[in-house]
Amino acid sequence: MRPQRLLVMLLAVVTLALTGGYLFVYLYRWEWNRAIISGIIFLAAEVAVIGWALNNKLNELGRSVDRARADRIARHLDASRNQPSTAFDWLSPRESRTSVFVPILMGAGLAISGLAWVVEWLGRNTAGRVSDEHLARSLSRLAPPPAGFLDDRADPLRDIRAPAGGRF
Repeated sequence: MRPQRLLVMLLAVVTLALTGGYLFVYLYRWEWNRAIISGIIFLAAEVAVIGWALNNKLNELGRSVDRARADRIARHLDASRNQPSTAFDWLSPRESRTSVFVPILMGAGLAISGLAWVVEWLGRNTAGRVSDEHLARSLSRLAPPPAGFLDDRADPLRDIRAPAGGRF
């Protein structure tokens, strides 16, 4: 055990012993506030010792899992050392050729994306400002009235809804 760990453990044991002893002394003397403080310090030291012990156990467990994993990987590498390497498994000869589907699908997607880019580029460079003016003219019918939506001077039902002299 390293000296730092030994010193920490010794300090924790001394703290537990002293605070536990003083807890009983203060309880015997009916000094409740001091007994509560000693009890809280005792409880904190106890939680620290338990946490330290659990941390050590978890570290040991992690190291054993790492060793087991490294051993399993080493055995797997030793077993596969004599097998031929296939960098592109989807190109290896088999009875079923469905594994080529994904690369073909990816290539088709790339080709379609390139074609869409070309069409967009052609449209952007050949349409010019003529299409903008035509679009503005056709969308002008959707514009709000010049005086706003609350202007009812052009409404044919205006006289029926409100009396002649005033508004509601």
